Amino acid sequence: MAIYNPKSLKAEEFINHEEILDPIRYAEENKHNLALIDEILAKARPVKSADGTQTHCAGLSHREASVLLACDIPEKVAEMYELAEERPSMATASSCLPRSTSPITVSMAACTVRII
Repeated sequence: MAIYNPKSLKAEEFINHEEILDPIRYAEENKHNLALIDEILAKARPVKSADGTQTHCAGLSHREASVLLACDIPEKVAEMYELAEERPSMATASSCLPRSTSPITVSMAACTVRII
């Protein structure tokens, strides 16, 4: 089996069965972990530059996004929707993604999570 390499252009290197199952298990184990969910939401929150002309988003890993997608705590789900309203429009969102990655967008109702 090939070594997992998320930046590879070869499917057998970036599609890894265990790397698909691990985040699902991690999400199931942490979907009620309030401290972790709050930490992930804080990381996902867009931050404006000091002069207010640019918006920066740290971006989430696929493991972090899987926790948010699995979370079924009504207050945290509502916070995700609020956060989705704060995110910059797609026209300005290019600063939210590293240039070297290809984002996969996972949509769940009005909440959009970018996995990088």
